[in-house]
Amino acid sequence: MSQTEMLAIWGAVTGTIGTVAGLLGLWLRFRQHGLDKPKLICEATFGFDSPGRPTHKITVRSVGRRPVTLDATQYFNIPRIGWHKFTKTWQHKKGRWVWKNGIRQKIKLGEGEKTELSISLPDNISITEIYKAKILDQTGKAWPVKWPSKSKLQKIATHEILDEFKEENQKRVVEVTGHRLGERYFLETKFNTKPGRTSVACGRGFWFFDIKKYQEKLQQVRSVQIDKFLAAEAEEIH
Repeated sequence: MSQTEMLAIWGAVTGTIGTVAGLLGLWLRFRQHGLDKPKLICEATFGFDSPGRPTHKITVRSVGRRPVTLDATQYFNIPRIGWHKFTKTWQHKKGRWVWKNGIRQKIKLGEGEKTELSISLPDNISITEIYKAKILDQTGKAWPVKWPSKSKLQKIATHEILDEFKEENQKRVVEVTGHRLGERYFLETKFNTKPGRTSVACGRGFWFFDIKKYQEKLQQVRSVQIDKFLAAEAEEIH
């Protein structure tokens, strides 16, 4: 092999290495640029502390290197007017069927930080009417929220009264209300423990993950404990 051929091969090898190194450097710069951008991951979760206290919230995590200041939460309703449903994207652009909830005290998130925002809707809007949500930052960028389907929302985010009854005599009164709170069940009891003062009530609640356990407790309260309480053989529902 001549010296000229060896130099040609060496040039091809070093040229290939240079090209690979250049492409690798370009990829690393592109990756670094991507990491330097702001990025939020947002997810909605649903639950209840009690019948009157839902704990629906959106968790916002900052996974980019640039800080992000949150400005508002935006909820998109399923239109109630028939033909609006077929043009809902256009309707939303016109500001219809959209609920915007501003964040009073602006929240700034740095890399690795998170915050939780309560889901708050007007009384005339049901949670199951919301089909998507976004978090808006102060630059105007909208970050999508991971939001469940309507059928899933109906199961995990709604409140339903299952049972309700009241028993009383001249001295004592007991009220029982059974609730489905998302995927759990809650038996709420109220009873007076001071004879003659039915307006002064105590109460106790019971949580269940299984509807069968809920029904068993309801039956036990209804057929045994209430009779004992009204007969002054017991001082509480337990």
